[in-house]
Amino acid sequence: MPAAIIPLVPSDTIWLSSDPFPTATAIALGQGWFEQAFDACGYKVKALQDSREPALRSQHFYHDIKTLIREGGNVHPLWTRADNLNQEGRDHTVVVGLTWHDEAQVLLGRPGATHDLRGKRLGLSKAAGEIDAWRAMALRAYDTALTLEGLTFDDVVLTDVQAPPLQWQNQNRIGGTRSQVTEKALLDGEVDVIFAKGANSVLFQQAHGLEVILDINRLDDPTLRVNNGTPRPITVHRHFLNDHPHLVKVYLQVINAAALWVQSHEEEVAGVTAKETTPTCDTVHRGYAQRFTGSFDVNLDPARIDALQSQADFLYHHKLIDARVKVSDWIDIAPLLAAKAEPITLPALKGLLDVA
Repeated sequence: MPAAIIPLVPSDTIWLSSDPFPTATAIALGQGWFEQAFDACGYKVKALQDSREPALRSQHFYHDIKTLIREGGNVHPLWTRADNLNQEGRDHTVVVGLTWHDEAQVLLGRPGATHDLRGKRLGLSKAAGEIDAWRAMALRAYDTALTLEGLTFDDVVLTDVQAPPLQWQNQNRIGGTRSQVTEKALLDGEVDVIFAKGANSVLFQQAHGLEVILDINRLDDPTLRVNNGTPRPITVHRHFLNDHPHLVKVYLQVINAAALWVQSHEEEVAGVTAKETTPTCDTVHRGYAQRFTGSFDVNLDPARIDALQSQADFLYHHKLIDARVKVSDWIDIAPLLAAKAEPITLPALKGLLDVA
């Protein structure tokens, strides 16, 4: 992996980054709670995705900025973590929490397609450069579907679809070229089945009358729903945690409170999510409805840690990362315990002015 250019950033600014999905971080940012909380500590807050600088936006992958806190999919941080094991000193992140945001994970076929995957051509995006997270997500979803049918990858044809490298100059946070190339391949008849997810999968399926071969989000067993966003790690820079543990605690206090707030504010949450993912609240409900407002809590329970380990093992087994990652060595539970020991209330953020 080529070395990233570490942008120069103000030392009094906390950078927050989250994937374009429903997250507690996005909710709290949208409501201005982080600004209020960190202002009480003498710090400014900025969203990484709002930057127009490619080198800065790319830190969602590389996480070299010490004051960055990231809540996002697990593929990229696992990739960077694995790279660190081969190139000592590359990754300085610590996992301080895990969230779990279920969303539609569907396998789609053309109208009238049968649900039997045997012999089918399964589309996989293939992009040069850093890890192709869309390829990783599709491969995990296909593995789940094949396991349910008692099949293996030997029973299907994995078909690569060339995709462009990720462009950090792109300001559009809705959709993505890697999903679009497999969508086009399905419509053009180059592949028989593709993976799609979230609210955008609802729009795409409806627009073309596609067959839903499997909706993984409807499976009751959470171990079958493990993928890039299930679970999502919250990572911080180890030096930042060592130097400013109280600021990491404040971040966790805010998103813990936000996770409680969303349970009684479903429409507001849908509105924020629509801005991140899709044009309408209706498609948000369709894409995330089953477990939507109850899925924002942050914890480091054994089940979530095991799920992240399962994902790390899967990525290594399929050569998507080049070293084994032991998740337990990557976690520091102390900040989350401290945040839960001193919960705060919203929207007043009572008590934050007393943070040392």
